[in-house]
Amino acid sequence: MIDRAELVKRNFKRHQEWMRDHLQKLEKEGVKVFKISTTEREEFKRCRRRWDFSSLSRKGLEPKKASIPLWFGTGIHYGLEKYYSGQGHSYEHFAEWADKQFAQFKEKLVLYPEQIKELEDMKELGVKMLEGYETWAAVEDFHPERGFKQVLHTEVEFQTPILDEEDNPLRFTDARGQVWELHLVGRLDLVVEDFDGRIWLMDHKTSKDKLDPEILILNDQMTVYLWAAQQVFGVRFEGALYNVLRKKLPTVPRVLANGKGLSKDKSIDTTYEVYLQAIHDNGFNEEDYQDILQHLQNKPNTFYQRERIRRNQYEIAMAGYMLRLEGIDMLNDPFIYTNATWDCRWDCDFVSVCKAMNRNDDWQWMLDTMFQKRQPGEGSVYARERTDE
Repeated sequence: MIDRAELVKRNFKRHQEWMRDHLQKLEKEGVKVFKISTTEREEFKRCRRRWDFSSLSRKGLEPKKASIPLWFGTGIHYGLEKYYSGQGHSYEHFAEWADKQFAQFKEKLVLYPEQIKELEDMKELGVKMLEGYETWAAVEDFHPERGFKQVLHTEVEFQTPILDEEDNPLRFTDARGQVWELHLVGRLDLVVEDFDGRIWLMDHKTSKDKLDPEILILNDQMTVYLWAAQQVFGVRFEGALYNVLRKKLPTVPRVLANGKGLSKDKSIDTTYEVYLQAIHDNGFNEEDYQDILQHLQNKPNTFYQRERIRRNQYEIAMAGYMLRLEGIDMLNDPFIYTNATWDCRWDCDFVSVCKAMNRNDDWQWMLDTMFQKRQPGEGSVYARERTDE
């Protein structure tokens, strides 16, 4: 009997070989490939103007300054991929990776002193977050409901055709007569098998706060990835495990003003391990703190979270159908308009340019001086090559 991990790896290899042959066939036929990523989908539905600025199929721009949140999340994913592939501690790989990224940032980007300080602080935060995660995961990964029996595949980049009504690769002919085939591209963090033999995708996320399971149920990114995973790995998936690392370290309890003990405030945002370490570091008697230690030991960990969200086969199939509609809409020369919300203040790199356009100020100068061309493969936005006029 073939081991489940061996089956998954064998099917993935077959899919890669088929994709290689299929892409060669498309090139010979003169068919171009339109690659859609999660970021592409999100930006297209969030705001057409932002999508027009950032997508590689449109203007393909990015800020000249470093994107700290994007950098941090990428590094955490890198460390966890090394950890779950059995290559050592996640925090050691993260620290090494961060140092290399710093060197590249300083060489290619304009970094202000406050940005350099922020990067250094984020590196320290990432190392400590991953140290704590490994302690937590040493127990959580073996939990019968939230854990898993074995890792079937670690982080993998994929590309697979979006399918039409007859389950053939979807093609679209634009106004110029160019034929396109639509593909979904992305990166899967982890494929695992639970203790009941069911297969799940695990998605690593960093967040300031705990994620609401009700919001995760409505999130379609992982449903789309589940659709893709079933195409790529050739097996049925049960759903997704959201593996959340909070971007905050446990608070170290303060020493009382008289210096004779630690604060026993039970509202403290910390863990049992951190509080216990503070007792030992300050030379206090552990027996004097049994009440709060018991409270923290019984309290759920608020710094790491794992939520299991199931998806049935109808939901997964509908995700593939929606992909088809979104891809055609993107290729069909869509109208460009804004979708301004309160979130623009923090979630859009182009908010200042957008305001300038609304006022008819010199927004083109802002694009020329504050932004640069995004190179294919360097970001998480993938799209088609532009057709020359």
